[in-house]
Amino acid sequence: MNYKKRNMKNRLLLGTLLIGIASLFTSCADDNDSNPSLIQPTEFTLNTPAYINETVDLLTTNDLSLSWSQPKYTADNAPLNVTYEVQVSLDNSFTVSTAEAEADESGATVADYAIINRTTTLCKYQLLSADLDLAMMKIAKWAKSEVPETQKVYLRVNAYILENTVKLNPVVSNVVEVDTNPYYIELKDIPPIMWYLVGNNFGDGTWGDKPGISSFPMFMQADYPYDKTNGTGEIIYLNYFDTDGWKIQPEDFNWDYGFMSGGSANTAVYRNGGGDAGNIWVEPAGYYLVTVNTAKNECTIVQQDITPTVYDQICITGTPFGWGDENMTPVNKNTENHVWSYIMTVDEGAVESIKFKIPGSWDVNWGYGAEDGEVNVCGKGTNNGKNIGVAEGTWVIMFNDITGEFSIIPLK
Repeated sequence: MNYKKRNMKNRLLLGTLLIGIASLFTSCADDNDSNPSLIQPTEFTLNTPAYINETVDLLTTNDLSLSWSQPKYTADNAPLNVTYEVQVSLDNSFTVSTAEAEADESGATVADYAIINRTTTLCKYQLLSADLDLAMMKIAKWAKSEVPETQKVYLRVNAYILENTVKLNPVVSNVVEVDTNPYYIELKDIPPIMWYLVGNNFGDGTWGDKPGISSFPMFMQADYPYDKTNGTGEIIYLNYFDTDGWKIQPEDFNWDYGFMSGGSANTAVYRNGGGDAGNIWVEPAGYYLVTVNTAKNECTIVQQDITPTVYDQICITGTPFGWGDENMTPVNKNTENHVWSYIMTVDEGAVESIKFKIPGSWDVNWGYGAEDGEVNVCGKGTNNGKNIGVAEGTWVIMFNDITGEFSIIPLK
């Protein structure tokens, strides 16, 4: 689409893009009730970070702060809902992205920059060091013995108006050069982005960031086509909910970027660095299916008309336990519960086998897979199904006794 056509289309859509009330949309400028024409910005400034004269150790540093000015999308710089993405290069060349190179099945296309998956609509950003290191690895494809001790990296920000999946009127900032100490990360498909539930009735009720104890990951879906390049898709959680408050937190547990109340029962909205609208709650108490779309940062909470069997306890069993019963932790602290959690460590190079069952009997048990010991990180278990293989690592294992679904999440 050429600029003239985009500009005409944007004029028609301007009413949905302009922000009239600051509490509804977050921006880097004060609200403006005028309705000027949308223009194509030509530049905006990525500010020089405080660490510009340092060498950042990416293994020991949690994140890097970035900030920038707002691009001028209108003559009087009225605030718009602009999306920003951080782009990374090792040689200050931004011509071919890693996504474009991966799309070339011949392997002939070589990437010279990568795009950080997590975007923002603010003029500030906490760039996770792990995300930056992974982006560098995807560009350079270093072997473990080839990772340099120091590496210059070039950062810029791309701004655009997002209409569905189309990036309208993009404009890039200046480039900032940063010295880093990178480290090796094995390149593989990006696992699904995970979100964690916390609340008064979840686990120990402390709202803490301890997976399997105070916070609980949602469920991956075995049949869902997650994006292998960025891990986006839909994750779900089905259980009985009382009317106490709760929230949904990202993996890094940054409260400014979680899901909060949408202002009424059974609603949740993404807190994109703005003010806290309070805890999510349901009304009435009952069974609800929570679905988070991690590509759009949207959440739905839908009541379910079901009457499932209620178990006082669910156990995990398998080779680590001599096929004896090991109690799983109920997610709900005080009310009826159907989701269970267990933290398990598998030694390096090993594969353990597990199943889920009721205590003291094999009459009701859940397994999954085509053959015993096949490694799966999610699925919908069936009675007397195959033993589930669990690979090396430390995992938060989640199980739902209503659906038989399980999800095996790396412990962060």
